[in-house]
Amino acid sequence: MSSITPVILAGGIGSRLWPLSRQAMPKQFLPLLDEQSLLQNTLTRVSGDSFSDAILVCNEQHRFIASHQCEAIGVEPRAILLEQQGRNTAPAIALAAQYALAQGIDSPIFVIPADHYIVNFEHLVQQFPDAIAMAEQGKLVTFSIKPDTANCGYGYIKQGVKIANSNCYQVDEFKEKPDLKLAQQYVASGEYSFNSGMFLFTPKSYLRELGRFAPKIARAVADAANFSQDLRFIRADETALENCPSDSIDYAILERSDNVVVLPLALKWSDVGSFNALWQSASKDSLGNHASHNDVLFNSENNLVQSEEGHTIAALGVNNLAVIHTHDATLVANKAQLDQLPQLLAQLANKQSDKLLNHQAVYRPWGSYRVLVEGSGFKVKKITVNSGGRLSTQRHQHRAEHWVVVSGIADVSINDKARILTADKSCYIAAGQIHNLANNQAEPLILIEVQTGSILDESDIERFDDQYGRN
Repeated sequence: MSSITPVILAGGIGSRLWPLSRQAMPKQFLPLLDEQSLLQNTLTRVSGDSFSDAILVCNEQHRFIASHQCEAIGVEPRAILLEQQGRNTAPAIALAAQYALAQGIDSPIFVIPADHYIVNFEHLVQQFPDAIAMAEQGKLVTFSIKPDTANCGYGYIKQGVKIANSNCYQVDEFKEKPDLKLAQQYVASGEYSFNSGMFLFTPKSYLRELGRFAPKIARAVADAANFSQDLRFIRADETALENCPSDSIDYAILERSDNVVVLPLALKWSDVGSFNALWQSASKDSLGNHASHNDVLFNSENNLVQSEEGHTIAALGVNNLAVIHTHDATLVANKAQLDQLPQLLAQLANKQSDKLLNHQAVYRPWGSYRVLVEGSGFKVKKITVNSGGRLSTQRHQHRAEHWVVVSGIADVSINDKARILTADKSCYIAAGQIHNLANNQAEPLILIEVQTGSILDESDIERFDDQYGRN
């Protein structure tokens, strides 16, 4: 079997899982169904003997989250390819295909979203020989999921003529998400399957079809394929991409090309695209409830109850609800009306757009921080510095900081005076003092930072040097 290079697409936002998933921390980076994030599960899935090292495509603002999650499970991708601006799947896959060719890869690439849930992935791997045979003939192979029930949340593919000596079919037609009655007709006919968003083809075949049906995208990506390395990340020429159209692979190519085949699979699969999809995939008690570890439900059925660590939800006599609690927002919804969540979020955007963007955890190349409490003139953060992490040497003109080490060992410098702080030790940095912080130990460093002053946001940072190349 030919060597297969996975291309993992990790650029989505996952707005239908708000308030868990937000622009600063989308669903692919969240541990929604087990202790690993969806991205980490996907990386693990394609790290077997059937695959070579993956090409991971993600948004620039998430690069350090992606890198840290790869490190946490001991997976080293071939490349983390950055998009400064998300332009949907057709350009993202084209960038990965161009990068693969630049690396001398002309064997098939396997495109898979980072945020899907798959139980029996080995069944897909077993079907690779048929898909590879099609790809080596220049075909674009799309994998579909045989439905066991009607579902209005997915697009469908109608299978055409079966290809001789293969489990693949010609594609008769792509169908948009149907209403329930039409979805039931699709499933009853046995001719339709869910569009999974997973594909296999050679880089040259994909770029050839892209040139036929979406030439503006093809030209922009070809011009941008002057790749450079920044730390451990790969960048394309973003200037060349400024006028690149945004389009999905389905609309740009698959629905228009006669060179597409489909391979239906009996996978236990979900795109985890909504809270109903999350509830269906999650473990449940005998009454159909899925709840976080600390939550308690009584006389309640078929609920999805999820809260962040340290918070408890107690539910009494409620049915068919989604109750999602985070540090700064709580969603309470009838599960039957969750398809109207985008309209609710549109109202929220008019009042508090920040709630759609930011997450409790803010990730930096050196680690992360969480704001625990803030008010007029003060802010308290929990800071985690990864092993080998180093904050930039910086100065604040409008705030002072007090650091207290919770665990680990901190290497601190204040006005060129070095000191080492262990657990329970602290230091004070006055406004105007130049300082930095590093973790030179093998274990994470955790500290509490108390800020006081008139300006407590990122605008009051004057950097003097930074090992991560930030200004």
